[in-house]
Amino acid sequence: MVLLAAAVCTKAGKAIVSRQFVEMTRTRIEGLLAAFPKLMNTGKQHTFVETESIRMSSVLFPYPFIPSSLCQVVFLSGPVLPV
Repeated sequence: MVLLAAAVCTKAGKAIVSRQFVEMTRTRIEGLLAAFPKLMNTGKQHTFVETESIRMSSVLFPYPFIPSSLCQVVFLSGPVLPV
């Protein structure tokens, strides 16, 4: 698994800032981030959801300037693609 993208997003899955490390369309990233909150367990510090093609993991970091109830950090990873 390699890191495909990382994002800071709201609890509802709307991206505040995102960084892609492989070429992905904006709509694909937004769709994955929007689906993630519906699939994860609530109330945990760290959680992940895995499908055939992607693994989404979320970590709640304490930021002094952002309330933890409003945002989370999401990492999208996938299989290593042949070059």
